[in-house]
Amino acid sequence: MNSRPLSLSVAGKKDFDLPIRILSLLVLYSAALSPQPVLMTLFVLLLLGAGWLTSTLRYSNICGREVTLTLFPDGQARLTSDDETVVEGIVQGRFWCTQWLTVLSIATQNKSQNLLLLSGQQTTGEYRRLIVWLKQDIFAIKTEGRVQS
Repeated sequence: MNSRPLSLSVAGKKDFDLPIRILSLLVLYSAALSPQPVLMTLFVLLLLGAGWLTSTLRYSNICGREVTLTLFPDGQARLTSDDETVVEGIVQGRFWCTQWLTVLSIATQNKSQNLLLLSGQQTTGEYRRLIVWLKQDIFAIKTEGRVQS
């Protein structure tokens, strides 16, 4: 069961439109209720208008494209977009996992990326296998001592 690769869909910016809009409204509301409402509201509008929130969450890498992540038991990762672009990488030891959401760190040739995987976008079996792999720390065992270029 552990020898078969996992195929997972990566969450993109469009999957978080409603939460980001609600968060923006809450930040704007809290700025308006602050001791300096005009200054704070202008500051928040400047940050949101400049796209600070979007670049902080690192969605610019896959904006508007469907991306599939293929994980192999040896720690190798392959990102494939809908336009057939393929990026190879390796799973780093950093991750955060819940029943609904997983944040997985992938190191590619030129940078490290944090990918969001939503359980609702995956098949139940694949997402469960991912959680088991992460809990068993299978990637750290397989990639231990490997030098990244």
